[in-house]
Amino acid sequence: MRFLISFAAAALMAAPAYAAVKDDSYMDADGARVLRESIVVDAGRAAVWKAFTTDEGFTWAAPAHITPGNGGLIEFGFAPPFKAGDPDNVKNRIDVYVPDELLVFHNEFVPAGGPFDPATFGTVRTLLAFDDAGAGRTKVTETVVGFGPGAKYDQLYDHLRGGNAEYLTALAQSFAARK
Repeated sequence: MRFLISFAAAALMAAPAYAAVKDDSYMDADGARVLRESIVVDAGRAAVWKAFTTDEGFTWAAPAHITPGNGGLIEFGFAPPFKAGDPDNVKNRIDVYVPDELLVFHNEFVPAGGPFDPATFGTVRTLLAFDDAGAGRTKVTETVVGFGPGAKYDQLYDHLRGGNAEYLTALAQSFAARK
């Protein structure tokens, strides 16, 4: 299974479209691409927030160590055994941390050798918004901004578009399996 493409870029190929994921991607007023995908998860907002911001919660995606808060770090490995501080771990810096509402981060390190340029990945920002969707459910919207022109951004955009849908689906399925 591939894990958290926007966090890690662990996959080697883009994933197919996922029916439960809504793709609202668009071009902004300046002509830049904005990747926006969302899914409704069958869990309350606090529980879904913890799935992204705690070591225990993040296990649906990958073994991780998370230092919450503005300036915090989301660090994870591609597979067990995971050990915080390993040089090949993916590291995402938390830029904005508004509990139960908004998480904004950017990549500080992803191992080379994947399907896109690691330095290019570090220039985009990922926003995760958590909104009540009624009946104890949460809408998670992932927006990735900062895509420039050129082949390196094209590769990154294409890769994230499929991968983000896959991991949003995995998030929803992890909560469905608990019911």
